Amino acid sequence: MKKWYRHPIVKTLLILTALVTPVIAALSFVLLAASPDTMSVEDMLRKERRPYEETDTFQGHMVSAIAEKLNMVDAAHLLETDGEYDPDKLIDVLEYARTEGYADNDLSGLSYRLGDLVEWGRKANHGGQPYLSAISNGGSSIVVCEKTDGTYHYYTVKELKKLLLEDSLRVDGMDGSTDEKELFLEELENGYLLMGENSRLRNEEGELIYTEVWSFDGGQFEEKYAPEGAKDILSVVNSTPELNGKLTEIYDCLQYTINSLYSADLNYKDESSPFKDGKTNLTYLFVNEGKKTVYTNHDEFRNYEDVKKSLESIKSDGNMRYMIQKPDADACEDNLNLDRRTVSYWSAHDEWYTEVLGEDYLIAAAVDTSYPVDDIFRRASDNYKQYAPYVNKAAKAFPISIVLFLGAVVWLTVIAGRRAEEGNELYLHPFDRWKTELSAALAVIPWIFATMLLSAGWHRFDVGEYTADGSFYSYGVSMTAGETVVISAYALLTATCFLVGYLSLVRRIKGRTLWKDSILRMLYQWSKGVITGGGRMALAFWRQRRVLWKTMAAYLAFLVFQWFPVLTSWGIDKLPIFLMAAADIAAAVFLIRNALEKQQIKDGIKEIAGGSLDYKFPVKKFQGGDYQDMSKNLENIGSGLQNAVEKSMRDERLKTDLITNVSHDIKTPLTSIINYVDLLKRENFDDPKVKGYLDILEMKAQRLKTLTEDVVEASKVSSGSITLEFMDVDLVEMLNQTIGELSEKMEARQLTVVASLPEEPVIVHVDGRRMWRVLENIFNNAAKYAMPGTRVYADLKIEGNQTSFSLKNVSDQPLNFSSDELTERFIRGDVSRSTEGSGLGLSIAKSLTEMQGGKFELYLDGDLFKVTILFEKVQPVS
Repeated sequence: MKKWYRHPIVKTLLILTALVTPVIAALSFVLLAASPDTMSVEDMLRKERRPYEETDTFQGHMVSAIAEKLNMVDAAHLLETDGEYDPDKLIDVLEYARTEGYADNDLSGLSYRLGDLVEWGRKANHGGQPYLSAISNGGSSIVVCEKTDGTYHYYTVKELKKLLLEDSLRVDGMDGSTDEKELFLEELENGYLLMGENSRLRNEEGELIYTEVWSFDGGQFEEKYAPEGAKDILSVVNSTPELNGKLTEIYDCLQYTINSLYSADLNYKDESSPFKDGKTNLTYLFVNEGKKTVYTNHDEFRNYEDVKKSLESIKSDGNMRYMIQKPDADACEDNLNLDRRTVSYWSAHDEWYTEVLGEDYLIAAAVDTSYPVDDIFRRASDNYKQYAPYVNKAAKAFPISIVLFLGAVVWLTVIAGRRAEEGNELYLHPFDRWKTELSAALAVIPWIFATMLLSAGWHRFDVGEYTADGSFYSYGVSMTAGETVVISAYALLTATCFLVGYLSLVRRIKGRTLWKDSILRMLYQWSKGVITGGGRMALAFWRQRRVLWKTMAAYLAFLVFQWFPVLTSWGIDKLPIFLMAAADIAAAVFLIRNALEKQQIKDGIKEIAGGSLDYKFPVKKFQGGDYQDMSKNLENIGSGLQNAVEKSMRDERLKTDLITNVSHDIKTPLTSIINYVDLLKRENFDDPKVKGYLDILEMKAQRLKTLTEDVVEASKVSSGSITLEFMDVDLVEMLNQTIGELSEKMEARQLTVVASLPEEPVIVHVDGRRMWRVLENIFNNAAKYAMPGTRVYADLKIEGNQTSFSLKNVSDQPLNFSSDELTERFIRGDVSRSTEGSGLGLSIAKSLTEMQGGKFELYLDGDLFKVTILFEKVQPVS
């Protein structure tokens, strides 16, 4: 009976489920992961979707827009003078950094033009960080000189070089040569002279001016622009006592100021915003109640006196979605239909709003949801309408597909390697018989290659805009048909590779072949063989030392002759070159001749092994030595084998003729004995003893007749003199007939035949008469030697294209010999030989079976005796 959960149809459905569900899960995951802010989990699972204007994404875009516009207002305070952008405005970089909390309180006195700082920042951000290395600046590297009073003076290497060459300054411990000065300056310029190395400088009069000199190791700028009213930064620092010794901090403050003002300039000019004025559906209104100032992108809202009217105009417009923020949280309002998280978010930034717009501020933002302008809000709305239904379905499909996939995998794990038929026999696929590591590689490598290919061409599915500063504003997710196909194909390939590798692994574990078929195991066994084989090889060398000494001695002599001049002081030039050439030619001739003779020996061995026992080796061509002796011995072996084969064949023919002739000669007197016994039994003797003697004579005569017939049959089979007439035979019908005809013998021994035969015909192509003899012999064997009172099992099965018939019984006598011995001639299951039988039945049955193209197998297990006959099944012609 077949188990339904192992049925091939069920397996096919499970495999399809395990392949399709990952594709659904992958597409669902991409949709969910690429649009995390578009819909909340609650929105994804609800039947009715909210409008885009009531989603977190819409709110997030509004908050981002307001933040950018507030940055623009904050930048205007810094960059404008009397409401106009002022590039000539002076900025004290140290004061600016101090007020931003980036510098010490006592730094001041270094100013630049606003326009210069912004342009400096633009060049720096387009060409990398504005730091310069102090190594290759063409003399611009800075040198720090410590005065005797503990203060510092800063030079460039170029300036210090001029003073040293003019001898205005001299280095302690130097003779004043130009080379020494150049070396000293080179160390300074390359940063090799560090603080603490006690390099001193004196003036022309020998007075100590600087107690120590070293290379400046702080972050140094290439000065694109000079400070206001000064040549460079060093001149300001050297002339300002408050800045003495703080050059590193000055450079840090300058870098901070440059980057900050450049960012403020970008915000002010609105260059990188996706919410550009005039190109957006956003309306904003910022009010500084203290200064009575209004910041807006709508001209009609610029009058401070009309603020309330402006707010009413925004709120009364049915297309407007708005948010209004004030310091008092209870005064905040919106029509976004969201929870109060929006107000809480805005309140968390109250300190920033106060800093930009004063203590009493008002912030209003609104979006025209009719979307007359093509901006980020309109595109996000369109994208939401297009993809939100799919996201909703993906939220439900993803967990369902995962559960179905896991269920299918668990089911396949349980039934892996099992078929629908009853029993737990394990079946391995051809792929499962490959080496374990090779199978794993074939399952993993395609997936790795596909992953690398996908990663190389991967791009985001988010829809948005890249702004001038490199920021990405996302407003949804978009998947083209091509991207859907790529994701589906990748997921399908991943699932296929997983299933192939995983199920093969499961079957290997069940069949306990995971380690058995492993390359690692093969290498482990090989290494063990190398270790043990090395020991055996050394032992073999020692045992065969008498044979090997000639070869080894010749090889060592050759090596000495070749390498002696090289390894000694004698020199190769003192050895005549022709002697070395002669040695090389002799070695080559020897090796070639040795190889040819070896090949001739191999060819001869191959011929003898193939049956050419009369093969003659070319002994005279061998130049003496071991190969000549070996060829002679091999030739003698061939001759000896040929003589032995001829003698064996002659003996076999004599034995067959003897058996045939003796059997034929026995038949004539045996026939007379049987006939005369029959005549005597018709005389109706009254003496019971006479009748008993006649019965015994008849039984023994019949037994002798059977033995004679079996001997003749065995002789014909062994000599191959039987002619077979093949035909299509129904094995089921023949078995039923055999069981019926031998039923009396079985009942006489109290044996019950339990037959399990198919209902439909089982056709085999055999000789019908010989096949009947095979079945008769094995059933007779069971009737003679089976234990009385037991059952004899006759089973006929079809396994693929092969039929298998087996006959099983329990032996009456101990089976203390092998199954191979039972098929030999005159071997009987009754060791005492007290039962009838010649011992030739199984031998004849086996020979006849094999002559008809079948297989005859015996199996012994204790007293269990089993005969199995295998034939190819013939497909019936429809």
